This record gives sequence, structure tokens and C-alpha cells, in this order.
Amino acid sequence: LRQKLNLKTKMKIKLVLLGIFFLSSCTTFKINYPACVFPDHSPFPGGVINKIIKISSTEISNVKAEQKSVYLCQVDEDHWKVLVPISLSSEIKPIIISNQGKTLLKVPILDKEYRESKITINNTDLVSPPAEYLPRIKKESELGKAALSVVSDSYHSALKMSLPLEGLKSSEFGVRRFINNEPRNRHTALDIAAVVGTKIMSPLSGKVLLVGDFYYRGKTVFLDHGGGMISTYSHLSEISVKEGQLIKKNEVIGEVGQSGRVTGPHLHWQLVLFGVPIDPELFLERAF
Repeated sequence: LRQKLNLKTKMKIKLVLLGIFFLSSCTTFKINYPACVFPDHSPFPGGVINKIIKISSTEISNVKAEQKSVYLCQVDEDHWKVLVPISLSSEIKPIIISNQGKTLLKVPILDKEYRESKITINNTDLVSPPAEYLPRIKKESELGKAALSVVSDSYHSALKMSLPLEGLKSSEFGVRRFINNEPRNRHTALDIAAVVGTKIMSPLSGKVLLVGDFYYRGKTVFLDHGGGMISTYSHLSEISVKEGQLIKKNEVIGEVGQSGRVTGPHLHWQLVLFGVPIDPELFLERAF
């Protein structure tokens, strides 16, 4: 009987000690939040807002910038980093980040001057396409817009990107373009000139959203990086991936070419957040 009592006593002591250990573990348990490596705060048209807001997790889904979605990364229990794209056509006035109408931040926007570029394209069909190409162009435009508006559930906490290829910067983002002396849409990408066949790598992991051979873009790859971040790679000579394929950072997706409307071989690299083109150079790991 005494031996049974001793066993029961020992068991009770073990259970008490186990309970104390469990409770102490719970009180010291910490959540490891991601680093949230976003591009530098660049408050000008074509740039991004990178700010930290204080808000609870239960309210974060209601945070908007001028009633539009924001890219989010949780810093700690009560703080979130927000990334907001600024359109090239944005007015030079503060952008308000709010929660259900309540102002959280009022971010001043600065002006930025972009240079002009004048190029000549001898193939007039690529400047003013014949009527028979218009249905194709319209269909391709709709496909592109649909792809650029995709907002998938996955997110990257680190958005620093590698350069897709080594080459020469032939045209930066935001340039005011004139083609055959006629004003055209702003240049919403970074152009990198290289010889035909140069390998192009994905600057960030993602999923192949769309591939095709377009009238203006030529052979093009659309990558979905999650959370409304889409990148495109145009004027390729070869495409090395298929729709739906998962791509790792620095994996080959194609080769430089001069398909579509071009004046020479180069990569037209575009980065879009919630449908708004932004400067890819802001996201690079190193200066280009």
C-alpha cells in the first residue's frame, strides 16, 4: 500500500511539474515575424509608399490607400508595413491611408521629372496597325489587363529582386515617348538591351500566369508573385516556361529577342502592383 501511495505521489509531482513547465513555455513563447524587406520609400509618381502603421490584425483587412488595396506585411503584434503603388498619372497631392474612413497616415507626394525619348519605327504597321489586326490587338489587350489585375493569396515578405539579365539600360521607367514624332503612352517598364539569346531569369519566385506572342509585346511571359504583384517580360526570342508553372528566383524563363514592336533586341521588364505599373529599379537588390 505504501508503495502504491509513493507511486501516486510521484505521479502527482510529475504532473504538477509538467503543468508548470507548460505554463512557463506559453508565457515565454514569441511569434517570429518576417523581416518585411520592401523597397525604399519613394513617394513620387511611378514610385511606392513604404510606411508602417499601427493597427490590430482584426482591422487590417479594411486598410486602403485612396480606397484601393495595399500590400501588407506584419512587423509585430500591432504594426504592419504597407506598400502602396503610385501611378505615373497621379496628382501631386497627399495620399491618405485609412481604415474604414479613419485616416491612419497622410503621405505627401513629390513631383519627379522624367526625360523624353524620340524613336523612329520604319514598319508603319507597328505604329498604326492595319484594320485587320485590330481584333487581335483588342483581344491581346484584354488578356493582358486580366493578367495584370490578378491578386492571389500568397505574399512575399522580402521583395528585393535580382536583375533578370546582364545588359545595358536602353530605356528607364517613366520616359515620355514620341514615336515617329507622335506622342505615345509613357514607358511603363525598364528596357535592358542584350544580344539575342541572352538568358532571362525570374527576379523573384512566382507562378507563370500567361504566355503568348502579342502584336506589340511580341513573345511575352507574365509572372504572378502574389498579393497583386505581377511582372512581365516582353520581346523574347524564346519562352522556356509554361502557364501554371511554379518558378524559383533566378530560374530561366526565356531568352532576349526582338519580337513585337521593337527597334532592336532587348528585354522589356514591367512590374505592376494592383494594376499600377511601378519602377522595377526600386526593387533591385543592387543598383543598376
